[in-house]
Amino acid sequence: MKKTNNRGNRHTAVTVMVCAMACCATLLSGCAGGGHTAPSTGTATSASSSATAKDGTVFTGYYAQQIKRTYDDAHQSLTKKILKDSKITDEEFNELSEHFSDCAKQQGVDVTFDSQGGMQTTYPAGMSQSDGDSAVAQCDEDNDFTSMSILHDSMKSNPKNEDPAVPLLQCLKKNGLAEQSMTVDDYKAIVSDENKDKDVFGKYFDESAPGYDAAKAKLYEACQTNS
Repeated sequence: MKKTNNRGNRHTAVTVMVCAMACCATLLSGCAGGGHTAPSTGTATSASSSATAKDGTVFTGYYAQQIKRTYDDAHQSLTKKILKDSKITDEEFNELSEHFSDCAKQQGVDVTFDSQGGMQTTYPAGMSQSDGDSAVAQCDEDNDFTSMSILHDSMKSNPKNEDPAVPLLQCLKKNGLAEQSMTVDDYKAIVSDENKDKDVFGKYFDESAPGYDAAKAKLYEACQTNS
């Protein structure tokens, strides 16, 4: 989810905050720099499971544990209503988004969403950056917007809640960028160590590295982006 605080014609400052899917809260698997996906933190189950909320509601499926946490921590009754069937449809998320934007509008802040999942907030003249940010943050918390956005995006892009390192390593092997004998654990150990990462994969993401291969660098980037 991308958030742009746009003060447009009424204010001049622009602040951009990007919540990358793999870098948010405990719902996802983790993130890293250096042009590659970081090792999973172990939140992905890759197997269907069940979990029971504090009020006894039972959730099932690949995201049962994450849904339970979001449900138990919910501030908005709509959030719990949406999650009861262990799913978040686009229509349900749009409804929650409307609650969030309506809340912000009551504080004088206009919130709009684009087709790519980006969010733009426009503050009125006379409202300071800090006051605008505080108003949006409070509406976000009251409506569970960020937590539900992360969960919704994750369930759509990774429906089986798989460790992202698995398809990534498969892509690297397929394109001759990793040894066929390399295991997922091997890969995680390498990218967790900056020196090892540069030794093994540096020629695919560091132009100053010995043996840098521009053609394979594009394949490497594609694996990182699409896996």
